[in-house]
Amino acid sequence: MTNINIGNKIRELRKKKGITQDVLASVLSVSPQAVSKWESGLTYPDMEMIPVIAGYFEVSLDILFDYDVREMKLKIQKIIDNAMKCLYDNTPKCIEIIKTALCEYPGNEELMTALLDAYEYDLRDKGNTSQLDEMIELSQKIITESTDFIRVCNVKDIQAAAYLKKGEYEKAKSVLETLPREYNIRDWAFAFRLSGRDKLDGATWSRCCHLQDLYQACLEEGNAWFFMDQYSDVKFRDYTPDEYIPMALKCYKQGLRVLTTFLLTDYYDDPTEQYLWDGMKTFHWIFHQRIAACHKKLGNMDECEKSIAEAYRLISVVWKDFEENKEEYMKYFNQYLTEYDLAEYIK
Repeated sequence: MTNINIGNKIRELRKKKGITQDVLASVLSVSPQAVSKWESGLTYPDMEMIPVIAGYFEVSLDILFDYDVREMKLKIQKIIDNAMKCLYDNTPKCIEIIKTALCEYPGNEELMTALLDAYEYDLRDKGNTSQLDEMIELSQKIITESTDFIRVCNVKDIQAAAYLKKGEYEKAKSVLETLPREYNIRDWAFAFRLSGRDKLDGATWSRCCHLQDLYQACLEEGNAWFFMDQYSDVKFRDYTPDEYIPMALKCYKQGLRVLTTFLLTDYYDDPTEQYLWDGMKTFHWIFHQRIAACHKKLGNMDECEKSIAEAYRLISVVWKDFEENKEEYMKYFNQYLTEYDLAEYIK
C-alpha cells in the first residue's frame, strides 16, 4: 500500500516557506502541538483541514499527500507487463499476479482491464468457463466507472462474449447494441460475435464501412501524389517529380478497381441498384474525374475526355432523381472539376 507522507510533506513545505510550527499553527488556527504531531506522523490533519493546508502552501492535494500518480502508473504498468509475460504459458499465474496487485490498488482501471483480458483469453483459448460471472461483474464495473471510450467498447465486447458462453444470446446482443455505429464498431462486433441474421446484417454493414475506408485511403493517397509538386521542400529518395502524377493515377485506378469489384452487377441490371450504399456512387464518378485529371497532366487528352465523359455518365444515371435535382448534384461535380484543373469540362 502507498504510504501517506502528509506529515513529511507539511514539514518540507513549511521549511521551504521559512516559517516555524508556531506560525503555521497560528495561520491554521490549531495548536503548535497539533502541527508537531502531524509532522512526526503521530496524527493526521482533520479532513476539512486538508484543502486549507493545500491552499495555504499553494499546492495540489496530490503534492500535499506526497502522492506521485506517474510513479504509481509506472509501477502498475510494470506489474501488468510482468503478468502478461506468462499469459500464454501459465494463464493462472498471470491472473494471480493481477489479482494480487488489485489488493494493493483496488479499483484501478488498468489492472481490472488486464484481469478481464486474461479471463477472456482463458475463455477463448483454454475454454475455461468457470469465471463467466466474474467476467460479467468485472466488465460491468469498468463500463460503469470508466470514461475511456476505447476501453469501454472493448470491455462491452468481452462482456458479450461471456453472456454468449452462458447461453444468454439476447443479453449479449443488447450489450453490443449499445456500441456506437461510428468507426464500424457495432457492426463489426455483430459480425464477429453474433449469429444468423444479426451476424449477416453486421457483416454486410461492416463490409460497407471497410470498403469506404479503403476507397477513401486510395483517394487520399492519390490526392497526396497529385498535389505533391506544390511542395518544393518534399524530397523522395525513390521518386522524382516526374513520377508524382503516374503514382496518383495508380492510386486512383486501384480504388476504382476495388469499387467496381463490389458492384452488384450479378444481382441488378439497373445501374441505380448496383451500389451497396449511396456514397459508393459518389466515389465511382470521383475516381473517374481524378483519373481524367491525371491523364490531362500527362498529356493524354483522349483518355482524359473519356474519363470525364464516364464520370458525367455515372452521375447522371446512378441517381433516379438526377434530373429533378441536377443543379445540386452538379454543384460538387463541377467544384471538383475546377479543383483538379478540369474547369473547361464544366457543363
